[in-house]
Amino acid sequence: MPGERFERTGPPGRGLIGDVPMPVVALSALLALIFFSMAVAPRGVEAEISALLGLSPQRLFLGGRGPGGWAGAIAPLFTHFLIHATVAHLFFNLLWLTVFGAPIARRFGSSVRFMLFFVCCAAFGGFFFSLFHLADPTLLVGASGGITGLLGGLVRFAFHRPFTKRVSSKGVLPLTDKSVLTWSAVVIAMNASIAVFGPGVGAGEAEIAWQAHVGGYLFGLIAFPLFDPRGE
Repeated sequence: MPGERFERTGPPGRGLIGDVPMPVVALSALLALIFFSMAVAPRGVEAEISALLGLSPQRLFLGGRGPGGWAGAIAPLFTHFLIHATVAHLFFNLLWLTVFGAPIARRFGSSVRFMLFFVCCAAFGGFFFSLFHLADPTLLVGASGGITGLLGGLVRFAFHRPFTKRVSSKGVLPLTDKSVLTWSAVVIAMNASIAVFGPGVGAGEAEIAWQAHVGGYLFGLIAFPLFDPRGE
């Protein structure tokens, strides 16, 4: 995958916002800018933007028969991560975007590669969510699916201990590795538990799209080697 490449220069911790790679900073800034721009926009404009960018499972599966045709059905898979419901929703997503995104961005070394991976994770998360809500007109918004996809990619290489774990020539742990299976079981169980026990303390009346988290994670976990530049 071609793309703009970036390299860390200077002592660690001297970069923009500490040692956070530029693609993560740029994506975080974009999400924050969109949120606060919508917050100050007239209510009608905010509603129109949400309807345009948010993912409606009902509209997705109506396909060409729905409003906006096929473009209106499919495009939100790749745009719903741009908008957030509340400040808390945005804040927590930006926090975990930094935690999981920084090591992925450093490994990829390419802004385009990083964004492509993130958007694909978010899109698959949205699709996976929609499979559980076929006729639901409610809009899915937020970057959580893409962020858990970054976690899925992180699991494939962050636990590599030389001489104690077998890895591919690219340094990627196999899907059958014990740590990969353990992390995956924990992530999926934690998210699936939301369906049984609710979102938990501090979530208020918010509905957490746990299916989007699981879908994004599974895509990131499985597809990571396709985006990883090691061994090319």
